[in-house]
Amino acid sequence: MNKFFKILSLLLILLCSTQYLQAQDILKGKDLSQVRVDQLSDADIAKLKTQLTTAGMMIDQAEQMALAKGMSAAEFAKLKKRLETSGAANSEGVGKLKSQTSPNKLSAEKANNSSDSLDTGNYKEKPPKPLIDPLIFGSELYTSLSPNFEPNMKLATPLNYVLGPDDQILVTIYGVQQYDGDLLVSAEGFITIPNVGQIKVAGLTIEAATQKIKTVMGNTVYGYLKSGDSKISVTLSKIRSIKVLIIGANRPATYTLSSLSTVFHALYAAGGPTAFGSFREIELIRNNKLEKKIDLYKLLLHGDQSDNIGLKDNDVIRIPAYKKRIELQGQVKRPGYFEVLPNESFADILDFASGFTDTAYKASIKIYQQSDKERKVQDLTATDYTNYQPQSGDVLVISKILNRFQNRVKITGAVFRPDAYQLSPGLRVADLIRKADGLKEDAFTGRGQIIRLQEDLTRSIISFDVKKALGGDPSHNSFLQREDEVFISSILDLRDSFKVTIQGEVRLPGQYEYVENLSLKDLVLQAGGFTDAAYKNIEIARLIKRDSISATDNRASSIINAEINGDLTSSVANIQLQAFDVITIRRKAGYTIPETVTVAGQVQYPGPYALSSRTERVSDLLKRAGGYTPDAYPEGAYLKRYKTDLEKSKSQDVAKKLQKNIKDTSSKVLEEIVREYDQIPLDLPLIMKSTGSVEDLVVRFKDELFIPKFDGQVKISGAVLLATQVPYQNKNNMKDYINEAGGFNGDAWRKKAYVVYANGKAATTKHFFFFKFYPKVLPGSELVVPKKPEKKGANTGEIIGISSALASLAGVVIAILKL
Repeated sequence: MNKFFKILSLLLILLCSTQYLQAQDILKGKDLSQVRVDQLSDADIAKLKTQLTTAGMMIDQAEQMALAKGMSAAEFAKLKKRLETSGAANSEGVGKLKSQTSPNKLSAEKANNSSDSLDTGNYKEKPPKPLIDPLIFGSELYTSLSPNFEPNMKLATPLNYVLGPDDQILVTIYGVQQYDGDLLVSAEGFITIPNVGQIKVAGLTIEAATQKIKTVMGNTVYGYLKSGDSKISVTLSKIRSIKVLIIGANRPATYTLSSLSTVFHALYAAGGPTAFGSFREIELIRNNKLEKKIDLYKLLLHGDQSDNIGLKDNDVIRIPAYKKRIELQGQVKRPGYFEVLPNESFADILDFASGFTDTAYKASIKIYQQSDKERKVQDLTATDYTNYQPQSGDVLVISKILNRFQNRVKITGAVFRPDAYQLSPGLRVADLIRKADGLKEDAFTGRGQIIRLQEDLTRSIISFDVKKALGGDPSHNSFLQREDEVFISSILDLRDSFKVTIQGEVRLPGQYEYVENLSLKDLVLQAGGFTDAAYKNIEIARLIKRDSISATDNRASSIINAEINGDLTSSVANIQLQAFDVITIRRKAGYTIPETVTVAGQVQYPGPYALSSRTERVSDLLKRAGGYTPDAYPEGAYLKRYKTDLEKSKSQDVAKKLQKNIKDTSSKVLEEIVREYDQIPLDLPLIMKSTGSVEDLVVRFKDELFIPKFDGQVKISGAVLLATQVPYQNKNNMKDYINEAGGFNGDAWRKKAYVVYANGKAATTKHFFFFKFYPKVLPGSELVVPKKPEKKGANTGEIIGISSALASLAGVVIAILKL
C-alpha cells in the first residue's frame, strides 16, 4: 500500500513539474502541442509576460512561433485572452507586453543582487533592445509598430489558389439537383463525394478543380450539370497550413504558416534579418533550387511588392550576410546604414536616403575609407556622384552649407524698407536706396555711411553725401560690394528728446514730449485738465541757459508765477513753454476731503463719525457718541490706529535692521512690527476729567475707538497648573490669582510673570533686593506666566575649547608666579 502511494505521489510531482516547464519554456520549447492554457496559473502567465518583454516580442509574433511549434489556434486564443485581461498590454507600443513585478519581488531581487557600488540599473526598468539597429535602412519593417504582412483570411477564394492536402473545399450544387458538402483534401490529394467517388484535386487551381469536379459529377448521378439545369460552386472553406524554414533571421526556425502567406509575412514572423543580414539578396529556395532573390529596397523605396510572392510547403528562406554596406552621415533626409549592390553609385545611395536636406552642401562630400592598414579620406565632387561606386565600410559625410551670403547688401536707417537686398552687378548706393522705396522725410541727406567688410573680416566706414549720391555724383554714388551695409541717419536721432514736466493738481501728472509752440494751455489739456483742488496760482520753473557761473549766482532755475482760471480762458494760459520747463499746479489752501473715524463698543451711538476738526480728540468723539452705556468698562478702552503706507515702510526697515542686529531668522519680530495697526491703551476716566491733556489723544483718519463691556473675570494662563478664569476680587493680588490656578509649574519663569489689562497695557513684577512688588490686577485682566527658556548643554567641541582655554590660563599663572 505504501508503495502505491509513493508511485502516485511521484506521478503527481512529475505532472506538476511538466506543467511548470511548459509554462516556463513556452518560448523555448520545441513541441507545444500538449500545452493546455486552462492549466496554467497566474504565476505562469506572469513568467510568460516577462519572457515576451525580455525578448522584445509582440503577441502576433508569439502567435506565429507558437503555431509553428504545434500549439493549436484555439489554445493560443485562450492564452492571448488571458494575457490581455491581466492588463499586460504595454501602453507604449501596440501589442507589446510589460512585466508586472511586485514590490516584494523587487525588494528581494535587490537584496539578493546587492553590491558595494550603486547600480541604478537594478532600480530602473529598461526597455527591450530592438532586434535590428534602427539606423539600418529597412529596420523599420521589423519594429513593434510596423505592418506584420499577415494575409487577409476573409478575402474571396483566389482562382489561382493551388489546392493541396489538408485544404477543405465547399462543393455546392443548386438547381434541379442539389448537393452541399464540405470536403477535405486527403494526404494523397483526393476528395471523396458520396455516390461519385474520389476525385484528385491536389495541384489544381480552384478554377481547374471546379471544372474537373463538374465534369466528373456530371458523368455520374448529377447529370443535370451537363445540361445546365444545375450549377456548381466550389469555394475554399478552410486553408491548409504549410511549413517554411527560415535561416539567417533574428529568430530562425521552422514556421507553420497559412498557405496564403507570402515571403514578407514569413520574414516578419522571423524578426527580419540580423545585424549582418542582407536586405537585398534574400533567397527563396524551393525544391532545392533558387526560386527568387528578394530585394526589400523595392518595397521601401517604391512600394513595389513584386518580390512578395506566395509560399509553398517546405519552402526555405535564406538570409545571407550582406556583401557591401556603407554609412551615410550628415545632411541627408534619412541618414543611416545602406546596403549597396554591384554597379550602384553614390547617386543611387542618395536616392535611398531621400536626397539632400535643404541645408546640405551639395558641391562635394567627404568619404572616409578603410584600407588594409589604416583609414583614408577622399573628396568626391558633384560631377562624380553617378560614377563613384562605394566600397564596403565607407562612411560618406555630407556637410552643411556655410552661414554666409555670396550676394547680400543691407540698408538701414531712414528709408521706407530697411532690409537685405540682392547685390546685382553694377549696383550703386542710389540704386539700393531706390530698392528700399527711397528716403523717409526725416532722413539726414548731408551724410550717409557704408560699413564695408574687408578681406581680413575687419570693418571700415566710407562716408558719402546722400543728396549728391542720389544726384548721380560718381564720387559719392559708389559701387557696392558683398556684405556692404548702407546707413542713412534720421534728423530725429541727431537731436535731443526734449521733455516738459507738469505736477500737482492735474489728473495725469508726469513728463510730456516737448514740441514747438507748446503752450501752457496745451500741456494742461494733455494732462487731463485741473482737479477740483487746483488753485489759480501756477508756477513755471525754467532752465537758465548760461555760459559760466559766477560766485554770487546761486540760481537753480528761473521762476515764473502766473494766475489762470479753471476754464483756461485767460491770456496767461497761452504762455509759450520751453524745453525742460517744470509746471506746478498748487492745491487750494485747506482743501481736505472729510475724514471718518469709528466708535464701537459700549457707547450710546456707535458707528462712523466724520471729523469736525483737525484737532478733534478722544473726549470730543466720546461726547458726540452720547457717552457710555451702563455696562461699559472705561478702564478697558483702547484706540486702534491704522498705519499709513509711509509708517509701514519705516516699520519694515526697522524690523529688518533689528533682525539683522539680533540675528533673528524667525518672522515673529517682523510680524509684530509690520502689522496693519497699533493698539493704544486709553485711560478714559482720566481723559474725561482732564480733557485736552496729553492723554486725550488727537484722533486721525480711520481710527477706531473701542470701549469694552465690563468683564468681572481674571484669566490665568501660561506655566500654571491649570489655565483658567476666576472671578475678580479686589482683595486678591497677583500671587493669590496664581494660587487659584493651582500655582506655578515646574518650568515656570516666576520673576517674568506679567499682567495684560483689558485696554492692552501690560505690567510686570518689580524686584528690589529680596522684595517683590506685584502689579495690580483689574477686572478683565490676564495673568501670564512664561516658561523658562531651555538650557542647552555645552557640546563636545565647546567643552574642549573651554578646557584648552583654562589650561592655557593656568600655564600663564604658573609662569607669572615663578618670576
